[in-house]
Amino acid sequence: MSESPDDQIGDDLRDRMRIAALIILAVVHCGLVFPALLANLSSYRFPAVQLVVFGSLSLIIIMDALLEVAGRPRPRSWGVAWTVCVVLLSATASSELFAEQFFGTLHWTHLEVGWFVVVLFLGRKLSMTAIVIACYLAITLLQLMTKGLPSRVEGAGMMISALIVSAFQIATAAMANQVRDYAAAAKRAMRDQERLRTEATVLAQMEAERRKRYRELRTTIVPLLRGLADGSLSARDEATRRRCATEAARVRRLLVERDQASDALAHELHACIDAAERSGVDTQLAIRGAPANLPWRIASALTEPVAKVLAAARGSARVTVVRGDDSIRVSIVADAPRLHIPRPDVRGVGVSTLYRGQRLWLEVAYELQSSSSETIPS
Repeated sequence: MSESPDDQIGDDLRDRMRIAALIILAVVHCGLVFPALLANLSSYRFPAVQLVVFGSLSLIIIMDALLEVAGRPRPRSWGVAWTVCVVLLSATASSELFAEQFFGTLHWTHLEVGWFVVVLFLGRKLSMTAIVIACYLAITLLQLMTKGLPSRVEGAGMMISALIVSAFQIATAAMANQVRDYAAAAKRAMRDQERLRTEATVLAQMEAERRKRYRELRTTIVPLLRGLADGSLSARDEATRRRCATEAARVRRLLVERDQASDALAHELHACIDAAERSGVDTQLAIRGAPANLPWRIASALTEPVAKVLAAARGSARVTVVRGDDSIRVSIVADAPRLHIPRPDVRGVGVSTLYRGQRLWLEVAYELQSSSSETIPS
């Protein structure tokens, strides 16, 4: 199943943000931290500990980068688990430092722990990133206090350095969240535009169908009215009255099509039944099944034969609608003379009739899976 354009835009922006954050982290790790570590490696009491910590952090970067290249989503607990590991590794590397060494380049993990947090918590709330960075700074402060507090000048310098680095990291996370919000807004805008374009297309198709039926209606109703006007047709004639009832039902159906109805089929059937009851036909309607999202064209094809039977019915009639998962069936049982019921010109719609004396049974069926082209929302 292909992604929609707005989903592709959102995924693309998210991937670009993650790649940019990974690049920043890799540059800091390899371009700033690694040279500083090598230059001061002999100053540590246990250089092997520093190298192991650096290698472990490098492994975390490589693993996250491989997931990005493979296009695989991160596990749910990925960010939290590796962030805890990063903080513990940083605490291990700085555990052998003296108080005055926390201020210099020997405390190399201070330069990149925040960047790990930004990468691993990308896409989450900004407050979570800030809380994790604050927790790391608190752990560093506790370690410093156990080593002995530095002088006031050194302490102020350390505080300013920590604030500058942390503020820049949090600002980067905030910018990533802002880009994410822009992506979400772009997705909503594109979705609204697509909905409006679809609605405009559907309305244009509906209007074209209405105009076509109005033209067809003129070919049947105008001769009828002309015949009644010039006396060539008599209103006392049964066939003429039947034609008048049929045309009246067609006009009422065309009028109700302009209404915004969630169930187009039931809406049109009620219009036909209303016209029949005005002519003295006692009509009952039974509907089974949930409403189907049918275009007016199909709803009209299902109701046209029923309307013709109702126009010719005498006494009583019963209309039944059965809506299933794969088909919709509209049937009518009525006292009516033999009628010529033309087959609808809509693909997937079939008509069946059965006469038993003066009793007529008619069924119009539409197979929902017969044509995907007829499923345009109404």
